[in-house]
Amino acid sequence: MRMKQPFTMLLAAGLLAGSLAACSSSNDPSTSGTSENANSPIKLTYWNTNGPGLDGLIKQYQEENKNITLDVQIDEANHKQNLLTALSAGSGAPDIVILTVDDIPQFKKEDYFYNLKDFGADALQKDYLDSRWKQGTSADGSFIFGIPTDSGPMAMMYRIELFEQAGLPTDRDEVSKLVATWDDYFKLGMTIKEKTGKPLTTDAFFGAFLPKIQQGGEFTFFDKDGNLTMDMNPAVKEAWDFSAKLAQAGLTAQQPDFSNDWKVGLDTGDFATMFAPPWMLGLVKQNAPNAKGKWDIAMMPGGSANWGGSFLLIPKQSKHAKEAYAFIKWILAPEQQLSVYESNGNFPSTPGVYKDEAFTAKKDDFFNGAPVGEIYPKAAEQVTLMDSINNWSTITNEIGQQLPNVEKGADPEQTWTELVSKVKSTLAR
Repeated sequence: MRMKQPFTMLLAAGLLAGSLAACSSSNDPSTSGTSENANSPIKLTYWNTNGPGLDGLIKQYQEENKNITLDVQIDEANHKQNLLTALSAGSGAPDIVILTVDDIPQFKKEDYFYNLKDFGADALQKDYLDSRWKQGTSADGSFIFGIPTDSGPMAMMYRIELFEQAGLPTDRDEVSKLVATWDDYFKLGMTIKEKTGKPLTTDAFFGAFLPKIQQGGEFTFFDKDGNLTMDMNPAVKEAWDFSAKLAQAGLTAQQPDFSNDWKVGLDTGDFATMFAPPWMLGLVKQNAPNAKGKWDIAMMPGGSANWGGSFLLIPKQSKHAKEAYAFIKWILAPEQQLSVYESNGNFPSTPGVYKDEAFTAKKDDFFNGAPVGEIYPKAAEQVTLMDSINNWSTITNEIGQQLPNVEKGADPEQTWTELVSKVKSTLAR
């Protein structure tokens, strides 16, 4: 069972003297951040969040390494702010910290973390999806900030009876071919709207912009040097225009993911499709228990995109960086990721395990028997590199606030202009 205990900055205050010493020493892990005696008792503080599913493995690691104790501390509400405070202050940071794929870009400061390349982490790259590995490194790959935990490749859920009512194929392979491109997806929406009166997708943000922008290239909102380019990059405007086009055509249900209306819509079939990573399937079952057998899963337009996943990093304040890295290397190895997939459903970022029977034989009865163990590995291998160098979540959050205005009738061009202006103002502060 995951340990749940609030952490405070006071708990970490005792690390101040040693942490400052670690910060002032060299980056060589052989001379800093390591313990003098490999067999001496060591406590590793680990700032975690709910969801990674690593609890059983943490227990196993401590049983197999008697001198290591993992002090796991969880505080979902203040996790990011507490870390930022500790790193900025130069004291109070843990030995190991987890950061989501959305949060890691703004923490990529080489003064804050050990370069895991110094521990030999570059030898692990071959075991991980390129798209996920790159999210944990600097733009040129010379600095490895974190090792990926799980992954969130996206596929497309579709409501079977709405496809039947619209005279469309319901076989998942045929549906995949039907939405090979985003233009195909729009045409599908117009057909469904005409034949059933139901919208195509949940909303303009989760149902269009978020997945589409991730297919826009490695650098979208910013260039590789961190300069804002969202108003100059055609891929960003294209994703915006497509989302607005869906909204103006009445193809969005205005039921954004995780809202109460969305939960009802999942159950009653208020929309025909939804983009979902593996972790979303559990939420669908939880929120729409009466919809068993009414949804199926196919590939999404344009290939796939990634939504979710985290990284484990070692703050430079750690006095036990060598031991922290040994733990990270072990717990995120392919064997352990497969174990978490079998016990908790977290989708591995290590493609070498996708041929395991645990994947190839896996089907989901709730989703009409969809072979999720085949669909999601195929999706994972189609995820392309995306911007993970800069603070892209600040921009996507703002877009998520503005697109509903377009769904309610606001002019897309005027809203876009106001959006760009607001983003520039926010980033200039």
